[in-house]
Amino acid sequence: MEIPNISIVYISCLAILGFIIYSIVYRLYLSPIAHIPGPKIAALTWWYEYYHDVVHYGKYIWKVQEFHQQYGPIVRISPYEVHINDPDFLDALYAASNTNRKDKWHWYTAGLGLPLCTMASDEQNLHRRRRAAMSPFFSKQNVRKLEPLIEERASTLATKLERLVANEEVVPLNLAFSAYMNDVVVQYSLGHCDHRIEAEGFDPSFHEISFSAGTSGNIMRHMNWILKGMHALPEKIAMRMSLEFSSFVINIRQRLDEIREVQKQLKSKDVNTDNETIFHSLLQSDLPESEKAPERLAQESVLLSGAGTHTTAWAMTVATFYLLSQANTLRKLKDELETAMPDPLAPVALGTLERLPYLTAVIKEGLRLSLGPSSRLPRIMIDKPLKFQEWEIPTGVPVSMTIPLVHLNEDIFPDPRSFHPERWVDEKNGHLDRYLCSFSRGPRNCLGINLAWAELYIGLGTLFRRFGTPEARGPADIGCMELFDTDVSDVEMIADGLFPLVKAGSKGVRVKLSK
Repeated sequence: MEIPNISIVYISCLAILGFIIYSIVYRLYLSPIAHIPGPKIAALTWWYEYYHDVVHYGKYIWKVQEFHQQYGPIVRISPYEVHINDPDFLDALYAASNTNRKDKWHWYTAGLGLPLCTMASDEQNLHRRRRAAMSPFFSKQNVRKLEPLIEERASTLATKLERLVANEEVVPLNLAFSAYMNDVVVQYSLGHCDHRIEAEGFDPSFHEISFSAGTSGNIMRHMNWILKGMHALPEKIAMRMSLEFSSFVINIRQRLDEIREVQKQLKSKDVNTDNETIFHSLLQSDLPESEKAPERLAQESVLLSGAGTHTTAWAMTVATFYLLSQANTLRKLKDELETAMPDPLAPVALGTLERLPYLTAVIKEGLRLSLGPSSRLPRIMIDKPLKFQEWEIPTGVPVSMTIPLVHLNEDIFPDPRSFHPERWVDEKNGHLDRYLCSFSRGPRNCLGINLAWAELYIGLGTLFRRFGTPEARGPADIGCMELFDTDVSDVEMIADGLFPLVKAGSKGVRVKLSK
């Protein structure tokens, strides 16, 4: 006997309704994090986060900040995630622990679009194995060996700017600094320099690709299937559908070709030992063969070049903007540099620059206000619950903090949106280093932190030993820089796209060069 169609529809509707009611009751009252304070709508559905992060393009970070103002330092911000806004809790959440493994959250790392890279390794032991294979290349000792490369690229950038002085050209410094950082990291990781500094307009192609990939992170977390679909499409079709996603996929394919070329060199033994790269060494290491698969190493290469370019270049851009805006601050820096670098054209050892207190303070303040990675950084406790004040968060629950909310905390950094390097020079403020987390914290912090610091020391030291402003000019300067059609809105974060996003329509930090 056939069941009437109306009965099937009726039963289906009842089943759906029952599931909805069960989900509501479970998420609000039965969930292991039901006791955590927060807005009911965020506890009920992902769509609330989707609305603020995808529809309104990276604005959920500011809703989370509002939640904390209303509910306190611990808030439930989704059906599954807890967020903490207490700078003194950084080490408890991110520091290494022998008794409590801390994994990443797969839903969140999916936003990278690089599931095989070290940064996206959710499980702690897998991450440790992958990172251990790469860490030696980014040790302080090996970064010291890169000094000649970094100095050459920084000097080439300054020389190009000097040539542009004659025509009083307008230069986008954010692109110039991206070219500088990218030339260094690509040379080191892949063995060739793309010479983006010398290129017309500083060859913004990679900057645009990595920027588009980053700003797509919010979408990819919620709809990861889009990127998987793009991988399956021919290049021409993918380009027509989405420039942002297709450019990212094409970049991965290009890196895959480069890794395969390294494989060919190793098989033919046609390798110049003076030109061996990170990937030559990884392919010859004792890692399991699955870890040396070209597809995985291609994603590692994309991550290295992207992370090694944008975040550090943005920190240098932000620091430069404020130096050009504040004559007294720039004058202090130039006085220090003139003493340490009597000849503006001669390279100075990185160790010498690292001992300059005001340059160090300028870099720290630039890192603080550039805000590092702007997205939340969730961790999942595997072995033991996490205790925060009187709250206990069960194992298996993603718990996150957000770097911009730490760096802009006015209790830690008074007048937090002001560029004030002196806060780092004052001996009373030695504790502030604990709260500078531009490169994250703990065993999963940025692999290239030593390289980034070296690039900032040498880059800013070289630039401001040779250039000043009309209000802060040194006797040996080869030119002046003045901000052109640029204001603080071009460097202040208004949205989160894995890294900080500024106002729509910003043309970057531009300067007019003159004698």
